[in-house]
Amino acid sequence: MPLLRAGTSLEFFFSWELMTLSSYLTITLGRDAVRPALSYLLFSLGSAFLILAGFAVAYAASGSIELSALGDSGVLTGVVFSLLAAGFVIKLGAFGAHIWLPGAYTEADDDFTAMLSAVVSKAAVFGLVLVAAQLGVRSEIGLDPAYVLGWVGILTATFGALMAVFQEDVKRLLAYSSMGQLGYIVAAIALMNHLGWVTALYLSVNHFLYKGILFLAVAGVIMRTGTRLMYRMGGLIKNLPWTFFAVMIAIIAMSGVPPLTGFGGKWMLFNAMMDKGWYWLAALAFFSSAVAFLYMFRLLQTVFLGQRKLEHKDLSEAPAILLIPQLVLIALIMVVSVYPKLLLDPLSAAIDPYFASTLVWEGAALQTRLGYWNAPLVMIVVGAVWAVPLVILGLLSLTLKIQPVKQFNIVYAAERPDRPETTHYAYNFFAHYERALGFLVRPRATAFWDAASEWTHTMAASVRVLYTGNGQTYALFILIFFVVLYFANGGVA
Repeated sequence: MPLLRAGTSLEFFFSWELMTLSSYLTITLGRDAVRPALSYLLFSLGSAFLILAGFAVAYAASGSIELSALGDSGVLTGVVFSLLAAGFVIKLGAFGAHIWLPGAYTEADDDFTAMLSAVVSKAAVFGLVLVAAQLGVRSEIGLDPAYVLGWVGILTATFGALMAVFQEDVKRLLAYSSMGQLGYIVAAIALMNHLGWVTALYLSVNHFLYKGILFLAVAGVIMRTGTRLMYRMGGLIKNLPWTFFAVMIAIIAMSGVPPLTGFGGKWMLFNAMMDKGWYWLAALAFFSSAVAFLYMFRLLQTVFLGQRKLEHKDLSEAPAILLIPQLVLIALIMVVSVYPKLLLDPLSAAIDPYFASTLVWEGAALQTRLGYWNAPLVMIVVGAVWAVPLVILGLLSLTLKIQPVKQFNIVYAAERPDRPETTHYAYNFFAHYERALGFLVRPRATAFWDAASEWTHTMAASVRVLYTGNGQTYALFILIFFVVLYFANGGVA
């Protein structure tokens, strides 16, 4: 990819815009993607202008367009860092500039959304790491821009999780989930130390794996059911067992619970934040992780568990072209979960030129000042905890006569239901939480950008008298511009 091999700011910017253009055109292939694609393009342009401004200020300070010269910005280092970081976090869909993200992710073709979330978003992560690596932790302004970036990341994680909880559209839920998970990566980069950056890259790889699985799995569900609304689904574990298995593995890997990859990532993130003294950010990160459990539980419960709709009783499993990539990604998650050193050592080696390595291995255990993580042991213990009850249940099933429970083999209030809608209440699933926390996720950012759009239209209308569409008028404007420029630069003298 040219973006990864760019040696100058111009090469980087050209590759960045080429990526933006290609992803924009691919988003527009979605059936109702015209408006979301336009929103994506507008925010991408804002991101591009900030990045270009950052490179311009760096060039003015150092006199070089080499990316390696970004660190020679002197007193303007904080300004360059702030401009470039702002451009990259907009592309990530950070809090406040996130309104393009749910529409673009939701309305893009289902198979491309996996690429948009798992791959395209990582370009902005690469940009952040590149800028932080070249500019270091130096700042000549009063407020440390890295600390501000850390708060941007944690607020993105928190509000992304909160907004995901209240979504009915399964792709929109995953879009806000991606926003939240990328927030952790931004916060880890902002730590500006070895463990933080290793954590950021580890979380990036993990995000690529489980979000690829989730969007591909959801693509299969939508293909079979013809809907994205979760309350119209339910009980699909019987029709799509392999898809359910893939989603369950991906959710465990994302949640940060033992024994899969997410546990190690969250463990390193909390250790790095506590070691840095960012206690409030660590507390918010823990809170957003707890909130994430709500939307993950909803995804599993409303789509795959509960009562199956009558019209879905004959659905078949998702096609192999969607299942095979999911199984490959699951295999990678399992390998990294058992042997994280296979991934962490190369990541640490890549960061060593910028920060001295702080990873301390004692056999298979990774040690920090606050504790240690032994991934193989965690996998064995958790496997045993689940295996023992399964063995007991298997033995009991051989000795006891167990009556199978069918879909409507339930009775309540002396009535036996005959349709699944009467027993599966997936619609407005977290209404009680919405009454308590809904004020936090009211679309204030959308209102702000709507007002900015109206203000822009008003300004455009006021100057439209100058843009008559007449070529001679435009030629006169150009002539006046050059005359003014000529006299401003000294005129005849």
